[in-house]
Parts: sequence; structure tokens; C-alpha cells
Amino acid sequence: MQDMLDYLIKYADTILEHYIDPYHGTPLFFDGCDTFTGKPVTWKNTDGSIWEPSNIASQQNLFRFFSGLSAITHQPKYKQAAKDAIHWHFEHADSSGLIRWGGHSFLDLKTLNAVGPENKNMVHELKHHCPYYELMYETNPTATSRMIMAIWNCHVTNWENMEMSRHGSYGLAFDETTFWDKPQSSNLEPLREMKGLSFVNIGNDLVFSAGMLYKFDGDEKALSWAEFLMRQYVDSRHPETKLGCYQYNRPKQTGSPPEDESHPQYTFSFWGDRAARQFGAEYGDVAKEAWVLFKMDDEALNGPEGIYGDCALAQTLLARELGEDGKQLLDWTTEGLEAWAQYAYDAETNEIKPMFADGKDLTGHRVPRYGYYGKKGVEMIRRPLPSHVFLTYVTNWVESRSDTLWSTVCAMAKHVDLGEWNTANPTVKLNTEANDALLMFAVLEMHQVSQHASYLELAEKLGNNIMKRSAHRGLFTPSEKHIHCRFDDIEPLALLSLTAAKRGQRELVPVYRSRGGYIHGDMMMPDGSLKNTMDVKSIYLRTKHSYTQSRKTSFDS
Repeated sequence: MQDMLDYLIKYADTILEHYIDPYHGTPLFFDGCDTFTGKPVTWKNTDGSIWEPSNIASQQNLFRFFSGLSAITHQPKYKQAAKDAIHWHFEHADSSGLIRWGGHSFLDLKTLNAVGPENKNMVHELKHHCPYYELMYETNPTATSRMIMAIWNCHVTNWENMEMSRHGSYGLAFDETTFWDKPQSSNLEPLREMKGLSFVNIGNDLVFSAGMLYKFDGDEKALSWAEFLMRQYVDSRHPETKLGCYQYNRPKQTGSPPEDESHPQYTFSFWGDRAARQFGAEYGDVAKEAWVLFKMDDEALNGPEGIYGDCALAQTLLARELGEDGKQLLDWTTEGLEAWAQYAYDAETNEIKPMFADGKDLTGHRVPRYGYYGKKGVEMIRRPLPSHVFLTYVTNWVESRSDTLWSTVCAMAKHVDLGEWNTANPTVKLNTEANDALLMFAVLEMHQVSQHASYLELAEKLGNNIMKRSAHRGLFTPSEKHIHCRFDDIEPLALLSLTAAKRGQRELVPVYRSRGGYIHGDMMMPDGSLKNTMDVKSIYLRTKHSYTQSRKTSFDS
């Protein structure tokens, strides 16, 4: 364990020494670096401009790691560096209290200008982030409270019907003293028609922020709004199966859709519910965007995994933070996870069945016509269970002790090569080749709640596997062949959590909640082509081979 900790300390020192703003003397961090050249990661805009991103939304796990490392080593410099960066952002917040945040707008550290891909308009975006609010609040309580209100203020566009947008505007005024005093509309129709798209991955972040504000300030009105918003999703679940939902509204049709499938706006939500347009003739009333529990695009970040993975994890962890005051959130989340385990999870194959929220298995069905969910004729297939969904089920079971979830957890654990857990004395697989940091967090959850030494032994095996896979050139990469280190990747946090658990000090390291940071928009690729993409796909997944292929030259030239 000491060798692992020494590597983590060296990694942290490297970031502090080489990847804090060298141009202006600010305490801001780069997002990542080229592990071969040492240069910061760059984003090439469509006009050829080269930006060196510093996106605090993509640094929340780095800050958690720094905080935990200071607690373990008794060296305050790591946590203080994170607090200094947060303080700078608060000092440079806009008039509403918002800081530059999200996938569509970030700082170019070379110029300190706020930049972003032109096609995304530099809006505020909060989606699957679940920020490290505790450190923000420790740094500046007043600014943190105001920022959370500003987030709600810019993303909720109509408080009467809870119309919202995933994109928020900066600089919108509000009154802090009366902010949460708005009336809550009773008897809102589930799946009501309205503007905007109430995606659960945005609503979940709003719920999380208001819940944390209640924890910090004891503001019961903030908690009431968190529960009110969460109830919109719960009330819009399928009434029989309790499955869903990805959004609690139907998109309002604002015009006649184009007839030409090649039209660039053919799949936009302006023309009404996109699932109804594409599937309604064959599947009837269940064909709603809110009730889609499949994804056709392997790279899509939405789909049922968003509901039952990222969002359910955040809701469970918020419930844990709130204790008895979080019981309603926990119960709602557990109910949803139980339903999905019943209808969608195949315990024999560890696969997810494609379906609408009525629970009917659509495996083998083909998309009847072109639309938002894919091309005509594409087969609907089952997909392997992602590791973050496994972590969610484990974490929720730890809090809920649901018998239904326990059998599901044990089936999942066996499939992901972690052994037989369904016994009083679990038989863990100590020769596993698994090396996923999310599995590490799940195993540590089991050790924390059970204190079975075998779980800690399994976690140590996973830690060694993670080190072998990802610890290269003094940094962390997905593999030895990958070029870039993304400072917000979760391997350091996982390994530090293991180190703390081995010392009986697991509580010293902040808990993992999300890896939602990213930059998204049009980028100029190495071959000069333009692509709508994300940094986590087109930058951090580059390997030496892919780089040389795109350049048609050797990496070292």
C-alpha cells in the first residue's frame, strides 16, 4: 500500500508543480496533459483556434482526490490548491453568482477568456455533475448558497409547471431572501405537454444541489423543492410497472415537421414527442420519449443507464447525506431500481433488455422508420450491464437493504468477476482480472457495511489491477498506449479510497458521486475534418496508434 500511496503523492505533486496556470499566476488547473510530451491538453476550435481548457466542471474528482490526500498525508497543500481554484471562480462569478461551468463553456487558460464551441453558444450546463459542494461551501458558504440558487434560477424557466432547460443563461437576477418562496403547483399532470426537455440528468443535478443546500444551511424550503422536482419524475413513471422516466413532459409541438429526412432539424423536439413520431404507429401510447428505456447509439450518454445508473447513485448518496430527511428520496429511488431489476435485467446474461416503460422486451425488434432514435431497420439489442449501474445497485442496497436488490447485486457481482456474494461469508474472487475503478468503489461499499475482510482483500486485488492498467509515466491513463491523462479520471480517487480503507480511515476520502465532466461541441480533428464530439471521446481516448493513423505519420515525428 505504501508504494501505491507514494505513486499517488508523486502524481499529485506533478499536477501542482506543472499544471497550474503558468501564464497569469492564477490558481487554475489545466484539465489534462499529454503524458509523452508533458504539454497541456488542447481543444482545436472549428476556426483553427487552439484552446488549453480549464473547466472546473471537469475537476471535481481531482478536488476530491486532493482533499482526501491532504487528510491521509496531513499535507494541507493539496486541498488548499483545490480551494484556491474554487475561490478564484467565486471571485470571478457573474452577477447572478454562476461560475463558468459545463460542457459548452470553459476557460482557455492561455488567455483566461471564456470560450466554447460556436454551435453550443457558451451556455451554462449542469448534467450528471453532482459537484463537490462540500469543498465549495467550506471555501465560501455565501457564494455556494447563492450559486445553487442561481443554478435553479437559470435552468428552471417556468416554476408553475416546472418547465426547464438543460442550457441556462448567465446573469439572470433573483432575490436570495425570497428565492424558495414560490408556490408549488399541486396536481400537475404527469407527462404534460410543455416547452423544453426535462431530462432526468439535469433535474437530478438540481435535486442534488438543493438537497445539499438543505444539509449546509438547514433550508427546509430548498429540500421541499428538491422533493417536489423529484416527484415529477416519480409521478410520470409507468403506472403499472413503475418504470421510467427519462423526462416528465412531452415536448410541445411548435410547428410542422420537415418531410425530408435529410433536413438538419428533422429529429428536433420542436415537432412534438420524437418517440411517438418514430414508434407510435406500431407501439401505441407507450411510445413516449419519457418512457424510452433503450438506446440505439453506443456512444449516447442518455438511456436507461442514466436513470438507473448516474442519477440513482446521486439520489442514493444524497439520501445518505440527509439521513432520516432523505428517506423519501431513498424510497423513490429503491422502487425504481427494483422495477428495473424485475423487468429489464437478465440475471443469466448480465444484459439489459431494450423496452418501453410497459416492460415488454423489444429484443430483436427493428426500428420502423428513421428518427431521433436511429435509422430504419436497426435491430434493438440487449446491452451489457455497465459498471456504474452495478455500483448504483450496491450503494442503494447498502442504504435500503432491499431483499429484491440483494439477489440482483449478487448476480451482477458474479458476472463482473467478483465472486459469489450471496452467502454469510462471501467467496470473493481474489484472482479476478477486473480493473475498473467503479467496481472498486462498489467493493469498498460492501466492506464498509459488512466489515468482511474478504471484501477488502478483493478491493486490494482490484487496486493492483488498476495500477497495472492505468499507472504510466508518473500519471494515469486508460492504458499504457493512451496518450493523455485526464486529471478528473477516477482511478486516483479509487486507489486513495483503498489506501484509506486499509488504514481504517475510509471516511477521510470524499465519496465518488459522478464523472460527469466533459466538453462537447464541434471540434477540428487532427486530419482537419470537423466533428461534433466530446473531449472524453476524441481527446482522452486517443492512443499512439489512433494518433499516427489520423496524422499518417509516426507519433514521435
